[in-house]
Amino acid sequence: MNISCNMIRDILPLYVENLASQDTRDLVEEHIASCENCKKRLEEMRTFEEPPVDTDIAPLRNIQNTLRRKKLQTIIFSVMVTLVFAVVTMAYLTTPAYISYNENAVSIIEKDDGTVLLNFSEEVSGFNVTEYPAADNSGYVYDITTWETVWHQKINKNNLENTVLNPNGETVVSIYYYNTDGSEDVLIYGDPKMDGSVITLPRLFLSYYVLFAIGFSLICGIGLVIFRKNEKIRNGLEKIILLPISYVFAHLLIKGLHSATYLAERDFYAILLVTFPLYFALLAGRNIFKKLSFKKPKSTL
Repeated sequence: MNISCNMIRDILPLYVENLASQDTRDLVEEHIASCENCKKRLEEMRTFEEPPVDTDIAPLRNIQNTLRRKKLQTIIFSVMVTLVFAVVTMAYLTTPAYISYNENAVSIIEKDDGTVLLNFSEEVSGFNVTEYPAADNSGYVYDITTWETVWHQKINKNNLENTVLNPNGETVVSIYYYNTDGSEDVLIYGDPKMDGSVITLPRLFLSYYVLFAIGFSLICGIGLVIFRKNEKIRNGLEKIILLPISYVFAHLLIKGLHSATYLAERDFYAILLVTFPLYFALLAGRNIFKKLSFKKPKSTL
């Protein structure tokens, strides 16, 4: 039977794998006995060696580690953003709304043993007391102010208990109630120990920290311009500059555009509580953005 080489070559794989019937095998053997080209093709197929299977799993591990890092960065970013939102929300709910002096806000109770108690009205949710020696060293002068918060108004309406002003038996010379609207302090107990009127001013040290953070950010920005071609230094500066930027944003979230404060420690710690999670969120966002930018194909003209 006259069969073309193309037909024989089509069934050679079956012949090599012993999958052809005996009649087909006889037909192939009869053809290759007289066809050198098909015989050579058969020998090539019999001597063909499959390439070795690559058992190196390092590339797969690299991909797995990359995906794991990306997932971890996404989780960190989400957690830090949530934490920032929670801290800012709590700071808003507990932000003091200072109460101007009125006789109902706070009253003074003096006991026979010299103990002085502060009694607050229902509207008061917090207070601040500072003490310092009187000018003639006859005892102590106390400055007090009160405030209310959204938390106290809407969520927790527990009233403040009476507070002992001099638990260690200090002599209370006078008590002043200071307003936060720039008006004069009001003497609510004792004798005046100061000549003239007294006005308690807010502290301004938060503004110094903001200016320092802005200045440090500018220095890092200049460094980024100078070392823009040095990848190692540039990456380090990019991470460093996010910290003062985070502080400035945290200040804006907590205090807005104002820096004056009557509760310096409270506001400063609130700013720090926002700064650090915000920094880690920006850091994680930076890493995610750089990876996305690296994968983005470059356009060619």
